[in-house]
Amino acid sequence: MGRLRSTAADLIAFIRAPTTIAHMSGQHRRLADIGWLFLLNCLIVLAIAMVLFPMMAVFGVEMSGGMADLFNLPLPQILLLVVIVGPITEELIFRTWISGQPRLLIIFLAIIAWFAGSYYIPTLAPAGSLQTATIALVAVIAVAMLVGVICFWKSPVPRWYRRIFPLVFWSQALLFGFVHVFNYAGDNPVALLPFVLPQLVGGLIWGYARVQYGWWSSIVMHMAYNLIVTSGLVYVLLTQPALV
Repeated sequence: MGRLRSTAADLIAFIRAPTTIAHMSGQHRRLADIGWLFLLNCLIVLAIAMVLFPMMAVFGVEMSGGMADLFNLPLPQILLLVVIVGPITEELIFRTWISGQPRLLIIFLAIIAWFAGSYYIPTLAPAGSLQTATIALVAVIAVAMLVGVICFWKSPVPRWYRRIFPLVFWSQALLFGFVHVFNYAGDNPVALLPFVLPQLVGGLIWGYARVQYGWWSSIVMHMAYNLIVTSGLVYVLLTQPALV
């Protein structure tokens, strides 16, 4: 319990004053810290779930159609998408770059450029040239990203980024939580917001892990969390599908 309390105290102190400066520790200590942090993550979400599950019946909240279709896929596909592809993709978008290293910020900007470009290309590209325009976009982004990463590989975290980091940290956690509102469906959109609290907690804890222990820690924690949650949902779907 003492170790769990100290982990919670360190997490709260970081959340109150987020910083890009990581506390260095040995490999064995780092793995142990991540384990305790993940346990804290699970306990917090479990406490939240004990409140949210009864609320689902009260407010008529259920899984969205997209989520229901996902869990109708064969089990290997569910595990691949939810436990491997999903966490890696979400961590790349939301947290891998938040340490503020210029080379990672460049990769993040390249991802944003790709999403923006792929959204506008179908409307801007001349008829019949969609494939050519897409290839050109990928080539331009890839070259720009490669040049930027090489040029800024060893550059330190910019001073301006350190100043705005608390805003960056909280923004990624809030946005990460909010986008998961589309996992649920109900008559009252406002009633859906409390159900993203587990993802908001994940955004805060995994963001903390990313800064303190490295990019791989948030991905591993995210994968482990999704594995536990997915196992529970699959069990419910198989045993009591009427509840979902």
